[in-house]
Amino acid sequence: DAMIQDVASKMKRRRYEKGHWDAVITNYKEVELIDTTTLSEVSQYALDRTRTHLNETFFDSQLGPDHHPPDDDDDDDTTSSWLPCHAIDLRQDGELKAHVDSIRFSGRMVAGLSLLSSSIMRLEQPSTEGEETSNASGGHVDLLLPPLSLYVLTDVSRYEYAHELLPCGAIFKSRDDGDVSVVQRGRRLSIIFRDAKKKDDVTQ
Repeated sequence: DAMIQDVASKMKRRRYEKGHWDAVITNYKEVELIDTTTLSEVSQYALDRTRTHLNETFFDSQLGPDHHPPDDDDDDDTTSSWLPCHAIDLRQDGELKAHVDSIRFSGRMVAGLSLLSSSIMRLEQPSTEGEETSNASGGHVDLLLPPLSLYVLTDVSRYEYAHELLPCGAIFKSRDDGDVSVVQRGRRLSIIFRDAKKKDDVTQ
């Protein structure tokens, strides 16, 4: 609740945008959380804890057991640095179309903390024409994102798959037990985490 209230306070003077220059998202508000000291202590703790979890799970684990964090005076490109978080408020009738997040400035990870309502994220390989997907190219993967869930896109899912949010009323089929459910997506709030691109990252 604290995070929702903090973000709502920062967005209260903003109107829902009908579209974005890249034509990916509609009916949304967005704000960059640059100065986190203006957030409540609960929200600051939640952001810090999420980044710590991502560091420990997806970055430190790749460095091996013999790696030790550098001293403050050391310049170590193996440690991750983070871009400011983005908060996105997507209206119930808003769309997030299939896209691959730009790799020009951000690094190897895109993660999102989902708030307010459940939604379905679909991952699908883009067609050869660009970032638009083609159902004929093969299957897709659907991720159910309930409130307070955290999704993480790295490696193949980061670079080779486009992701989108399905509309309200979309059907989710569990891969575990085959259960089918209709997901009534309402207004959705998400906090997006991206690591900064490293100097030695040659991925284009």
